[in-house]
Amino acid sequence: MSGIDGRPETAAGDRAGTPGLRLVEGREDGRTDLWLTPDGTFRVTRTAAGRREARQGVLDPAVLARLLPALRTAVPGPDPAPAPARPADRRLTVAGLSAAGDAVWTDGTAHPVPEAAAVLTAAAAQVLAPADPARLPSGVVRGGAPERASEPSPERSRAAIGTVRGRPAYALAEQGRSFGLAALDGTEPLGGSGEDSGVLPTAVALGTAGEREVFAVGGEDGAVQVWDAVSGAALHGTSGGEGAQAVAAGTVQGVPLVFSAGRAGDVRAVRADDGRALGAMSVAARGAAVLRFARCAGLELLAAAGDDAVVRVWDVASGEQLHLLVGHTDRVTALAVLGLGDQAVLASAGEDRRIRLWDLATGAPVAELDGHTATVTGLAFLDLDDRPVLASCALDGTVRTWDVYTGAALHGWPAGDGWLTSLAVADDDGGPLLAVGEESGRVSFWAPADGTALGGCAPESGPARPAPVNAVAVADLDGRPVVAAGYGDGALRLWALDTRAELYTLAADGGPVTSLAVAHEGVDGPVLVCGTAAGSVRCHALGSGAAVALPTPHAGPVTGLAFAPGDSPVVVSAGQDGTVRVRDALRGVPLFTLTAHEGGVAALTVGEAGGHRLLATAGHDCTVRLWHGGSGQAGPVCEGLSQTARVLAFAELAGRPVLAAGSADGSVMVWEVHDGRRVTELAGGDAAVLSMAGQNLDGELLLAAGDERGTLRLWHLASGTLLNEAELDQMPLAIAFGDAGLHVVGPDGVRAL
Repeated sequence: MSGIDGRPETAAGDRAGTPGLRLVEGREDGRTDLWLTPDGTFRVTRTAAGRREARQGVLDPAVLARLLPALRTAVPGPDPAPAPARPADRRLTVAGLSAAGDAVWTDGTAHPVPEAAAVLTAAAAQVLAPADPARLPSGVVRGGAPERASEPSPERSRAAIGTVRGRPAYALAEQGRSFGLAALDGTEPLGGSGEDSGVLPTAVALGTAGEREVFAVGGEDGAVQVWDAVSGAALHGTSGGEGAQAVAAGTVQGVPLVFSAGRAGDVRAVRADDGRALGAMSVAARGAAVLRFARCAGLELLAAAGDDAVVRVWDVASGEQLHLLVGHTDRVTALAVLGLGDQAVLASAGEDRRIRLWDLATGAPVAELDGHTATVTGLAFLDLDDRPVLASCALDGTVRTWDVYTGAALHGWPAGDGWLTSLAVADDDGGPLLAVGEESGRVSFWAPADGTALGGCAPESGPARPAPVNAVAVADLDGRPVVAAGYGDGALRLWALDTRAELYTLAADGGPVTSLAVAHEGVDGPVLVCGTAAGSVRCHALGSGAAVALPTPHAGPVTGLAFAPGDSPVVVSAGQDGTVRVRDALRGVPLFTLTAHEGGVAALTVGEAGGHRLLATAGHDCTVRLWHGGSGQAGPVCEGLSQTARVLAFAELAGRPVLAAGSADGSVMVWEVHDGRRVTELAGGDAAVLSMAGQNLDGELLLAAGDERGTLRLWHLASGTLLNEAELDQMPLAIAFGDAGLHVVGPDGVRAL
């Protein structure tokens, strides 16, 4: 087929001869380029303001099954089309996927990009910005981690200075290699990780918490991990934002628990009552797409499954893995567990479209149920006329029911106009009904016996095109059945099942909701647990919707870390998501969260003034903000920067607490802490300031600052006089005054000046 300008086009860009679809949107100053292969894998790159970001993702086969037929009906005719009058904003090329030949559409011509290509635009947006509202159900598109250079970069190393075993020491974390502790005099390593840790550090901190010396690392995935710096024992941590979170909830030995897992790492458990982390269950760091908790056969069981097509089952009380169930040939996306007296049956299904039943007493397969023609997205057991029945829904738009004892198909019917994303069983007037989440944003209800439609629930207000329902859950609230739904725009809604009335809507917090569970025995009643696409887990009191604090990662890279000692020591983290999270330093229990800067937090430090703990944050809005470290109350806003501050430091000038900010333009600005009034501005070079330290010498405050070009400057702060300037042989990641001078830590270790 001819291209739009009359010349033959047989492929997409530089991938000539390779089958696939390529969608290019925007121009050179802001462009998104997506390449999709026939197996559903895709790579998307975004270039804007001179920066380039690349991610990989996977589309469910159902997306191509919808997209390709729509494109075939929109194939441009054989006549050559004129070239666009101006550079095109969008161009779609389909190569090697049709016997009719290749096809090209370009906006601004007689053959503009078809409306069906919007699914590709939506997929690109969801993997590039997982915390933003999503147009596609979370089950049909999943993203991977950002692509990184294979070689570690000194620019991505991070360092901090403190004490270990009572000795001055430093922490150094290197991208993709390891992190370690060493004496500041350079004579002795004091511990660290192995060379294969694979950490992507974005922030580190050393500090004290009570009688313990502690060390923390914040990562690219939003996670914060804290260790005892002396023993190396892990104290607590958040599971990183390793993609969309699957969640489950249940009560084990009287303790309400929340379980979560992402696309990588293990399954983590925390207490729902106080947020304490309890450990992890290993899935060989492969993550999980679905979790299911059940109490049956005298055991509290947790099942997990995901991309490796393996189902793992644990006895939660003992932590023992009971079964490793192998049989699926593709990603597992749905699980359900049924207790039958002293026996238990597990159902699993996913992208191979086959439902498998397993005997949990032995781990043996019981039955294989075939009928769905696309990925199975929901499974639930119910009792129908005194016999156990399994219900299922799928991206083929159908709901099906099955006899558990015989494996026979009972009924099947189309439900809604698009993809079905989730399924739960509710009890209505003494009988079961099926609650089905739909791509359209509606939760529909169906009689399982014969597929009779029983109405549904939809948002009472919102955009003309509602976001898809990604997850549904049912619960009993004060004797009244309720239905919860999590949406692609991050909203949560709760309805009364009997009246279909909407009880409340909660706004997004952490991106699209990807999974739901209910902890029925929370301290103050049931708790609604929500996994999000950005990698965090949010919890709400089911009755009121009030947030319940759990230790969750940042929705994006950690940009600052600090320990604040005292009677109640805390660890404080800041993120690119604009939040500051304050946790108990030893237990990890969340204390409060601040929304500090809308465009992200670029720098963080902690200090003290007038006996009060203070926090300071810098944002990409070129402001620096002060906060009360105990309550989170907002304090003065410090202004005057022309570029973002990269580092902050508290100091004392003539008996008054001040705050210094090292900027991306090389300058240092200083403000009064009590009112945010500017004290002075120090002109440096034109390279970003990376590290600062203050020292009172005979009542005079000296300030040292190191920049990314390896220049170290020393000022007398009261007069603004530059006392010294030195060129270093490495980037100064952290600096500190010592008895004999300055210590500078860089990617290659420590130097004394």
